[in-house]
Amino acid sequence: MINHAQSVTIIVFLLALFELLGGRSYVDEVLCIFSIIYVLYLLSQNLLIKHDRHAIYILCICTMIGFMSNMYSGISRTTFSILIDAISETKILWAFYAAKYYINEKTVSTLTFRYWKFAKYYFIIALVCGVISQFVNIGMTESSRYGLEGFSYIFPMSFQYLAFSLVLIVFLTSYKNLKHQKLYYVIIAISLMLATKSGPLLFGVIFLILAYYFNRHAQLKTRTLIFLGIIVVLLGSFQIETYLTNENAPRYLFIQYSGITANRFFPFGSGFATFGSDQAARDYSPLYYEYGFDGLFGMNPDDSSFLSDTFWPTPFAQFGWIGALLYIGIFVNIFKSIKRQTGLNNYQKAFLYAGYCQYMIHAVGSAILSSSAGMLGFIGLAMLMNPYKEKSDEYRL
Repeated sequence: MINHAQSVTIIVFLLALFELLGGRSYVDEVLCIFSIIYVLYLLSQNLLIKHDRHAIYILCICTMIGFMSNMYSGISRTTFSILIDAISETKILWAFYAAKYYINEKTVSTLTFRYWKFAKYYFIIALVCGVISQFVNIGMTESSRYGLEGFSYIFPMSFQYLAFSLVLIVFLTSYKNLKHQKLYYVIIAISLMLATKSGPLLFGVIFLILAYYFNRHAQLKTRTLIFLGIIVVLLGSFQIETYLTNENAPRYLFIQYSGITANRFFPFGSGFATFGSDQAARDYSPLYYEYGFDGLFGMNPDDSSFLSDTFWPTPFAQFGWIGALLYIGIFVNIFKSIKRQTGLNNYQKAFLYAGYCQYMIHAVGSAILSSSAGMLGFIGLAMLMNPYKEKSDEYRL
């Protein structure tokens, strides 16, 4: 009989393996289906705490809004595309809540005992290879940025490197006898920041700042959040100028036309597989023809490389204004859950905030929150979030 620690190991291994191979698989979709069954079972047995129960209700409502939108909009979509898109656009959340309840403290303790040494040497080797890659091409880089070679380690892309790293960081922050821990956390941050892409870069910077901060303060203060916001803007200035203020950039067009789509199909939106999602690109959406995307580089039926290049515009277009706000509310609930966590050490708190924040920001310029890599990263976050150790006056109705 496979126990919790073994099943988590298998899940993480499979997700990481397919990221390593760089090919598309349906492991994440299958995992999403099992997650839905598990979470709905917990819901039926009244085993979810109040805040998570409300989040699941909202997630179900958003899914129903998506299906209603498909009927309301009348945009021609296949049943297969609609169902796959419904899974893809919600799988991060289903997997997160499933992992939050399935992976308990005992499971984390067992996994930490087994893999903390592997994690330690993984990051030491990463830093060495990352530095060498700045001078010699050893096949571990993507592209140059800020005068540095973008390091992706053994993975094809840096966001995959970050996702697997988040799981390993859980084991290091959970190992109580780690000597020279401050040194190792600096090693982790630098090795990830060498990727130079927004996700790993933001994680490394925010993690180091908050690790220092939580060693001196118990809770985040408003001025600290403002300071972190300034850091984010400064680090993201290249992306903001290149992608979000350039009227010809695909991301700018998606933001612009998501609002147009939400207004056009008010109040429900255009429905699953119609705008911004992977299925909208694969089964080329009729909306893209209407908006003239078929005549643009990287956004046409023959070359759709830029059609899944952002995330946040998708719920506004597909769920409508109300549905999108409800959907975003689920992510706000996750942030509040992080704030309510008790029993965490300073580095675990810094890890959760840094991991969560970088994903929220990364989703502006990437479809990371509908990807298998994003699912892997969110499972890592869920490992440290014990629902029964959240500050709350009421866990059940």
